[in-house]
Amino acid sequence: DAVYALADAAGGYERTVELMNAKAAEIGAFDTLTVDPSGLDDGEQRSSAYDLALIGRDAMRLPAFRNAITKRDAVFPGGKDKNGKVWPAFHVYNINDLLKHYPGAIGIKPGRTDRAQHTFIGAATRGGRTLMVTQMGSVTGSWKPTAALLDWGFANADRVTPVGRLVEPGEAAAPTPAATVPPLPTDLADGTGDAAPTGGLGTQSTPAPVAAPATPETAYDRTLSLVAVTAAGLVVTTTAVLLTVMLRRRRRRF
Repeated sequence: DAVYALADAAGGYERTVELMNAKAAEIGAFDTLTVDPSGLDDGEQRSSAYDLALIGRDAMRLPAFRNAITKRDAVFPGGKDKNGKVWPAFHVYNINDLLKHYPGAIGIKPGRTDRAQHTFIGAATRGGRTLMVTQMGSVTGSWKPTAALLDWGFANADRVTPVGRLVEPGEAAAPTPAATVPPLPTDLADGTGDAAPTGGLGTQSTPAPVAAPATPETAYDRTLSLVAVTAAGLVVTTTAVLLTVMLRRRRRRF
């Protein structure tokens, strides 16, 4: 209900969807398409873990947003409705358990839909470094996998080479649509000719220029995308533990 009230204030449902998609394109979230302002499953609505990181970082650059999502609870004042009925004040509580259990946690937001299952954007700051983890398709929705990835990130951020980085707003060009292969000329299609096909067969669109690495200037510009790097690190760590256990068992047998 709150989402649709905000949509009305922003100019209506369709205008809000238009603004949301324009913002996604501005920050480089090209995997994201908004159909419903609420984010609930609706037609072709989609996003990706990378885009969630871009959106989360952009939102955290707004002081009012950062302040709101770190609150454990809030009190809505009571009042009278249009029929004169008096409603008492009531509490609402933050359901982000990372804030309760992880030292240095600063947000950001859990969510769930039937198609996406449990999703989560989690962030924490330690020693002047801020890390962010995004999850999609989680079955349990637990905060613990995010905490484990953050632990790995803080322990290894200075010892690993990132597989990539989050682009800055306006830095990345929109992806070029795949080139359409034109049909063969008639004389080649029916086998009567032997000339090389013309008209762009096999040509490719000009690739967008690769942007130079951005120079971070704010604390949040040091955010790392741990979606791939940390997952790989945890796989390596888990494998090492399993090998150690297996070797110990073999020693006991002999």
